[in-house]
Amino acid sequence: MGHSLRRTWISCYNVHMHVNTLDDPPAGAGLGPLPCTGARLRRLSRRTTVFYEQYLRPLGLRLTQYSVLVHLGSAPQALLELADRLEMDRTTLTRSLRPMIDRGWVVVSRGSDARMRLFSLSPDGLALRERARGQWVRAQLALEAVLGREFTGQLNQRLEEALMRIKPALPEEN
Repeated sequence: MGHSLRRTWISCYNVHMHVNTLDDPPAGAGLGPLPCTGARLRRLSRRTTVFYEQYLRPLGLRLTQYSVLVHLGSAPQALLELADRLEMDRTTLTRSLRPMIDRGWVVVSRGSDARMRLFSLSPDGLALRERARGQWVRAQLALEAVLGREFTGQLNQRLEEALMRIKPALPEEN
């Protein structure tokens, strides 16, 4: 075999995909990596968010806010606890909570330590969560109709497996 084998792989920079062709791939590349999983997951996440939000929009909700509503109740909980349950950084969570507090859906109270803020749903927030749940059910069933119920179930199973596998590989602060 007198010709050289050229290796091509996809690498991702932010969310844009760029094709690199090199005669000598990085050490340990073997056959080269598969297409960028991170970029594909970000694209899927954006499309899925838009899909769900078309159902939540009439209630004035974004998908991230719906997730917060689902994880909050009438019992106050600390920001750090809520962020851990949502696997969301505190800054992003605070940004999601602000409009919900402004609209009166979320109540902020002080904990035993004056610096600790506790969050809970107001009566309006509890009512909104119930209405939003109905919209989420419609969105979920519509998504299953588009993707197919069996495919959606398999996708959810594989995503849960990926979440479990990747978590130990993350830095502790994640």
